[in-house]
Amino acid sequence: MLTRELLLFRTRDAKLRPSFVRRDDPGLLALAGELIASVEAGRGHSRDEVEEALALQAGAHARPKVARGLVKLLVDRMRFDEPAEGAVEARAAAFREAARVRLALPAGASVEHYEARLAALLPQPLSELREALYADLPGHRALLDWEALGSAELLDRYNLALAQGPLFDARRLTLRARAPELLRVRKVLRWLKFCRLVAEVRREGEDWVLEVEGPGAMLSLQKKYGLQLASFLSVVPVLARWQLTAAIETPRRRVTLVLDEKDPLVSPHGSALGHIPPEVASLAEGFEDAEWELDLLPLPRNVGATGLCVPDVTFRHRRTRREVALELFHAWHAGPLARRLEELRSRPDEGLLLGVDRALAKGPQERETLEAHPQVVLFHGFPSAKRLRARLSA
Repeated sequence: MLTRELLLFRTRDAKLRPSFVRRDDPGLLALAGELIASVEAGRGHSRDEVEEALALQAGAHARPKVARGLVKLLVDRMRFDEPAEGAVEARAAAFREAARVRLALPAGASVEHYEARLAALLPQPLSELREALYADLPGHRALLDWEALGSAELLDRYNLALAQGPLFDARRLTLRARAPELLRVRKVLRWLKFCRLVAEVRREGEDWVLEVEGPGAMLSLQKKYGLQLASFLSVVPVLARWQLTAAIETPRRRVTLVLDEKDPLVSPHGSALGHIPPEVASLAEGFEDAEWELDLLPLPRNVGATGLCVPDVTFRHRRTRREVALELFHAWHAGPLARRLEELRSRPDEGLLLGVDRALAKGPQERETLEAHPQVVLFHGFPSAKRLRARLSA
């Protein structure tokens, strides 16, 4: 992701458009290649050394802001070594020993005398100790590896990051998939759940429309929610024809981000259908039941008069083949949860369970109402397999 100061965009008629770059731009391809070569050459060097070399290259380029953005994306892909266990304690012990030796020196002792006395008491050579003294700090950790990619791929990631940046301030997102293939729709909906988002889904002729609401009044969750929206955008380009609009709201402005398939956005998730949220995968591993089996890639389900919901998992009875879907509502899903409960009041659906984060039960009365609801399972973090088995057996 790009930080706010690295984003490039233009605003006209209250519409925000990222300043995309051409993936075949010779100058930027050359720069991307040079930066990638520097990363490769930096293996084994400290983070400070690697970042300093990249910053010098970026600062010398004719488009320094674009160059710094490319550097940020490369740094995000790097993996640095972890500090040795007890590094902080070892540093404190070395300082205490150095202070003790210094206080015991006679007046007027030279630096050389001090170092000789200190070296005689240390378990390793003084030069090695100095080199390892701050090895646990981020800037001193060595570059071990990085998620490699080519020059054109780096420019693709940059364009995607430009489009993702404004979504950190999004209050609502609408995606229209125009006459899409069902497989592509399933990829997008699966990634929607991977990002812990809930969408109001509907069909309009051959089109699919997804409306994802923001976190409402829970502004403390805006940053995390924005990250989820930005991650969701990364799969949208798997659709052949689409349009996305997002309401962007900050204290200084209200604009609309507008994107479609004509923009130079490339999804890094060609096989997104296979992505399963870690907690769902954990549930699948721990859910052993003689009567029920799990479907981790459920299709959308009709709710209310005309709506569709996207379950996180579906439980299927082995003998009768009866299905019970589970849709999860996290702390930022207060609005969608209220609508889903209203839909169930008007059109009951015994085949749908709602997993509700306890953060949404704000008061005793609301918590009591949710606990008494026959289709609600309250949870912290994620519903347990034991709780779900008990509800299915009831």
